[in-house]
This record gives sequence, structure tokens and C-alpha cells, in this order.
Amino acid sequence: MRIWKRWIVGLVVTVLAILPATPVFGAQRVATTGIVAAEPSGWHYCSPGEPETRPKITVEILAAARGVTTTSSPYAFINNNAHDVTFPYALTKSATEASDKSIGATMKVSGEVVEAAINAGYVQHVASTTSESAGATLVVKAGTTGWVQGFALFLQTAARIKIERVDVAYFLGLYWCKRVEQTIIEGVRIPQVAALCAWSSPQTKCNLSQLANGGSRGGQPAWGGGNTPPPGPQPVTSVNGLADGTLLTTTDTGRVYKMVGGAPIWQATCDDGICSGTSRPTTQAVINAGPATPRNASTVIDQRGRIFLFVGGAPIWQDSCAAPVSCGSPVKVSNWSVDARDHMNEVPADGHLVQAKAGTVDLPVAVTIGGALVTFASPQEIIDAGYGTDWAGRVVAISSASYNHLGFIPPDGTLVQGTSGGTSTPVAAIVGGARINFASPQEVIDAGHGTNWASKVRAVPTRHFNLMPTVPSDGTLIQGSVGSTPVAAIIGTARVNFATPQEVIDAGFGTDWASKVRAIPARAFNDVPTQIIDGTRIKNGTSTSQAAVVGGAKVPFTSMEELEGAGYGDRPLWTVPSRVWDALPVKIADGTRIRKAGSTSQAAIVGDAKVPFTSMEELEGAGYGNAPLSVVPARVWDALSNDIKDGTRIQEAGAASQAAIVGGAKVPFTSMEELEGAGYADKPLYLLPPRVWDALSTRIADGTRLKDAGSASQAAVVGGARVDFVSEQEVIDAGYNGKPMQVIPNRVWKALPTRIADGTRLKDAGSASQAAVVGGARVDFVSEQEVIDAGYNGKVMQVIPNRVWKALPTQIADGTYVKSPGSASVWLINGGRKTAAQQSSNVQVIPTRVLDAIPSS
Repeated sequence: MRIWKRWIVGLVVTVLAILPATPVFGAQRVATTGIVAAEPSGWHYCSPGEPETRPKITVEILAAARGVTTTSSPYAFINNNAHDVTFPYALTKSATEASDKSIGATMKVSGEVVEAAINAGYVQHVASTTSESAGATLVVKAGTTGWVQGFALFLQTAARIKIERVDVAYFLGLYWCKRVEQTIIEGVRIPQVAALCAWSSPQTKCNLSQLANGGSRGGQPAWGGGNTPPPGPQPVTSVNGLADGTLLTTTDTGRVYKMVGGAPIWQATCDDGICSGTSRPTTQAVINAGPATPRNASTVIDQRGRIFLFVGGAPIWQDSCAAPVSCGSPVKVSNWSVDARDHMNEVPADGHLVQAKAGTVDLPVAVTIGGALVTFASPQEIIDAGYGTDWAGRVVAISSASYNHLGFIPPDGTLVQGTSGGTSTPVAAIVGGARINFASPQEVIDAGHGTNWASKVRAVPTRHFNLMPTVPSDGTLIQGSVGSTPVAAIIGTARVNFATPQEVIDAGFGTDWASKVRAIPARAFNDVPTQIIDGTRIKNGTSTSQAAVVGGAKVPFTSMEELEGAGYGDRPLWTVPSRVWDALPVKIADGTRIRKAGSTSQAAIVGDAKVPFTSMEELEGAGYGNAPLSVVPARVWDALSNDIKDGTRIQEAGAASQAAIVGGAKVPFTSMEELEGAGYADKPLYLLPPRVWDALSTRIADGTRLKDAGSASQAAVVGGARVDFVSEQEVIDAGYNGKPMQVIPNRVWKALPTRIADGTRLKDAGSASQAAVVGGARVDFVSEQEVIDAGYNGKVMQVIPNRVWKALPTQIADGTYVKSPGSASVWLINGGRKTAAQQSSNVQVIPTRVLDAIPSS
């Protein structure tokens, strides 16, 4: 009975290897960046309900950076009058989630990246379309032009996505499982805030600072006009305790100040009723002795009607004062006061707690660090970070838009340390939005943070610390501390080293590049990956040549039309040194999903070849449904090979059948033992549509060098036959020592024919002699003309060992039809003699000399 069970299981395994299975979930796919995890195991028996077939997706944010993009054309408001004019406007501000066009990520995977970015605290909100309320106005000064344009703040991310799942097949009453892992690197652009930005000439665009300030950050002269109120009789010797809105005039410097949250704010004009009321005299020394910034939750309103709420001494523009935001009675101040940040911080000081509400959703409590927000997931995290059990009383409510405007990436040079439950992480520095860990206090000092670095460290939740990116954002210049490494730029989430200062300048970092370099430990420098991710647009040094990185390879564009047609027109352009450009691979990595520009045609790269899909079902069945999509120019698409290279491990999609490509042919494995014995267990596995699998040849091409998996034996395929080598010298003499050796199962080795096919052109490895195989016999040529006349000059010449050459029969086999060049007469060979015959097909041409030497019957 035990033997019977063993036979049944063996039968099932064999049948699974040759018949399609019915997968419960998907099919295996390999990584699209050339980095492929080893397959944990093949098909194996499993119990019903045992495997978890739902995919487990793990996302690691490698790099993140904030940016600004336009969402509408600019609208101009021209004021040709001699006085200021207020223009009403009603525009739409919008932003939508968008994967990098050059990568073409699916919304399925990009959604996972968005979730990871939210969990990491870099995103709290994905922007959606909203409409600016009617009645919005823009004041344009006399003789100038005002502009209004839609903008969006976005987070550009690069993420490593690991997908783990179990494929399940049910056959002959048994469940069979196979664990599958894949890793991809993908870029996703996540819009955070949609906004309208207004400005005046000569400014021509908005930036991050302007958007965070409500759309204006221009300076102007210190005094803008208006009547200065006469000072009252009571001199002020201390500003402490003065009520908001109190006017002060300095008798020695002639300036007008207005009290806001305990701090005196210098006014540039008394227009628009800013200086209404009685002013009190004071001196500049008294002003200077007062608080440097207003206290938290104080509010002001400028001449543009924009309300600002103070957090950590910085004015935070509030687009809404709806609860829980409390704008109170804002103090009227001049535009310049806010724009110039008089008695204000540029960004909030560290350590201030804020919270916002987005619709009905309470956004997390967050703390200001380096002007950005770090969010907390629980009250305990706030306490662990050192804000006490009474932290709730210090939280300032701000609008959700201003909350998101602040961003969630602290600036370069910020020192952070994770803390949780009394334990701490290493200290790290923020460099290009990434966390760079230090291994010792000396590393912190060497990176330029001083011997007093410990006082600069800011506590963050360990959860947040661990989720922070570990690779600086593109465009960041880095160098190992104390000059221990070359200077490098982060381009496509990779480290690109520079060899000379001129290379740095040529890459667009300016002659002041040295001031932009961030020091990191040499250990961390060497850990930064060096493979530029797919979808990166690059330029060759000082030349005009541009390319996209696709499947780890450089795909050059021959024109701007090609570049734009492939969707790279709006991608950032990064310049790499010419020597780096020249060293980039030119072969697209296996497992890359591509699309032909200007067409809907898609394909996968398998064994350096393009394997087109004829339907989305084929694409998804081969496991490429979630793969990033890279667009290549039609010229590049057409030039790709259609022949899968030797040594590629393949599997039929939807089945358990696996094979190797050997000599252009599909050589199936009948068991895992055969696969492992041939050395394919550690090779990446690529799925092919059944249509492609079935169409593959099963005849190994001539000129292929083989090795028997079951022994040390080697051979060449010549005329479809296995021609064995008996020594390494024979391999060398026949010219096969430079060819890759393809290992095949012993079963396949034994099954190969040993008779060389008719019509094969041969050469003796030991001489210049050539011959043709006709009727299994060696028919020698005595001149090149005979080769030509017999029609063999266009055939590839197969070199065989002299031993094999000598052993070939010289008598043409019975039943062979032959003819001489230029003659219509056909002869049938039997018993070494020729007989005239009527035959139009399968006739071998031999030299006239050879035919004449064969006696007639």
C-alpha cells in the first residue's frame, strides 16, 4: 500500500509538470529591475486552507522629496491705471495622484506607496479637486501686473515594494502550493495640497515658501506710506503685558510697531487703517528688549486679507478659521511685516505641538522639527518624546491646508533619534529627506554637527524613525565625512560619484557646489545603491545626448520627439558624467515590462528578448499586471531581439512546466532534480504565455556547446546531432572553448541523435578540409568552387574533431537521392551504386566529381 501511495504522488508531480494547473491566485513574476529574489521552493503538497493566498505587500520608502508643480495656466490681471485695482477671480485648484509617467506604475501599487508614505508620516492627505469660492480678490498695484495660477505641492517618492504570495493548484484531489516573491522599485508622485498662488511682477512663479505663506513672499521698502499717528503722552519702558493691537512709535528711529502676542511687529505702512488709534512713544532699545516672536495661537491679518496664526514664532497662513481653528480677532498688520518676517521666525521653532481637522477626520497631533511636522500615532508616543503628560494643553489647532503646507520632511542637518518605551534608536541626520544613521559620537562630529551635537538632537517616535527613507532625494550632493570619499550626487535614487570638480559643475550644481555638499559617514556613503532606477531621465555630461533608464539600461533618444513620445518630456533631467554614461548597460534587464511609444503594444524582456503580449489576459497571466511599465521609442522596440538567449529559465504561465533555453530551443525539465542538476535552481524564473511557450522550438541549434548534467561529458550540436568531445583539446581545436557551456539533463543528453543531419557543412578541426553530410556520409569538397557549386557556401560551417571527421562513413546511405550541380538528372543510391530516378524533393547536391565516381547499377 505504501508503494501505491508513492506511485500516485509521483504521478501527480509528473502530471503537474506537463499539464496546466488551475491557479487560485495569480502567477509568478520576477522583479523588473533585474534584482530577483531566489524562489523559495517549487510546487509542493499542502493542506486545504493552509496557505495564505492573499499577497503580502511590504513597502519601504527609499527616498522622498517635496516639490511644486503647476495645475493650471497663469491668469494675468493687468493694471494700467495710476491707482491700485482690486480684481475678483474664481479659479479651480486641483491636483490628482499620479505615478511617474516614465514608469507607468499601476494605481494598485501606487496606492500601497501612498499608504506607506502616510504610515511613515510624510503624507497626511492626498489632494483632490476643489473650487475657489466666488469673491476671491487680488489687489494689483498701479502700473503692474498681477498673476494667479493653480499649483500643487507634491511628495516625490521612490519605494522598494516586496510582494509575497502563494500560488495554489488543485489537481487529482490534492492541493499544490508554490511560494512566490518579487521585488520592484517604483516612483510615485503624491499630491498633498492644491492651492492658488498670487503674485506681482516681476516674479514669474510660485515656490514652496510662497505657497506656505498664502501665495506671496515679496519684500518691499520699509515704509509704504500713510499717516503716522501722533504718539500719546505715556512713554512705554517695557512691552511686556501690552495688549494685542497696541501701537508704538519709536522716538529715536521713527518706526511704528504693533503688538501681536506679546511681541512688537514693525509696520511698513499705515494704509488700510493699520495705524488707527493712539500711538504710545517708546525707544528702539525697549522694542529690542521685548519678545522676539509672538506667542503661540496669536493671529494677524495683512492687507491682502490673509490671516496668519503663530506657531513657534512663525506666521502660518490659515485658509480657514473653521473650528477647531480659533483665529480670534486678528491684529491688522502690513503685508511687508509678514513677508519680511519682522519679529517672526521664518519657520516654526522646534518642539511645538499642532493638530488639524480635515473634514470630519482628526489629523494626528504633530510636533514641529526643523520647520516641518513629525506626527504621533498615540498619546504615549508624545509622552515618550518628552512632551509630558500635560501635552494636550499645548496643542495649537491649525487648518488642514496649513498643516499639510508645513510638510513632513525636516530640513538637511536636523538631528533626530527615535524613542519608545525607554529605549532609543541611533542618532541620525536628515540629508535630502532621508535618515542617515550614525554608529558613534565621532561620526556625528566628523559629519560637522559639532561637539555639542547632543543638544541639537530632537526626539521622534521610534515608529516614525524606522519608517523614514534611507536614501537622500535626487539632486542631493553627499560626501563621506572629512573628505573620505568622492563627492557624489543622488540621481534616480542612486549614488553617482564625481571624479573632478568640473564634473560636478557640468552636472549643473554650479561653481558653488561645495557649499551644497552634505557630509555623511563613509560607511553610509558606501551603502547608498549605485543602480539608477527605471524611469530616470539622464543627460550625457556636456553633450546634448539624453536617455531614459529602462530595466537598468540606458535607452538613448535620438530626438526630442522620441523623448516626448515616450512620456519623458516632464521628467526631471539629471546630468551624469560622460564616463558614467558610457559605463551604463545597454541591455534592458530581464523581467522589465515595456510599451512601444505611440502604440498599445506591450511586452516583457525575457532572456534579452522582447516577448510581446497579445492581450491583457496574457500579460496578467504571466504575472506582469502589477509591474511598472516603461515606454521605449518605437525604434528601440523594433530593434529588440525576438530570440530568448540560452541559459534562461522559463515557465509556462498557468502551469507548473519549466524549461531552459538551450541553443534557442526549449528543453523541459521533468522534475526539480533535473532542474537543480542542470544548475538552474538559483536562476530567476520568467513566465511565458502558453502561446509563446508552445511556439518555442525543441531542436537545439547547431554550434551549441553542451554538457551532460550527469557527468563531465561535453559535446557540440552539429547537424542536430550530439558530437562528443573526448578531451579539452578537442573542445579547443573545434573552437568551442570560448562558447558558453549549456548544461542539460542526462535524460535529454541521452536522447539526442548522434547521426549528423544531411545537408550539414562540416570542417575538419585538424585541417582545412571541408565536407557535406549526404546520406549520413562525409562527402569531401576538394575546392571552394565545389562548395559553391553544391550550394554550401551560404551555410554555416560546423567544425568537428579530427577523430569524428575520420570516423564518419564515406559511403552514401541507401535510399538517398543525389544530383550534380547544374544537372536535372536525379540518382538513387543503393548498395554504393546509382540508379536514375524521378524525384523532385529531398535531393542532395554533390560535386560532379563525386557523382561520376559512383558506379551505375
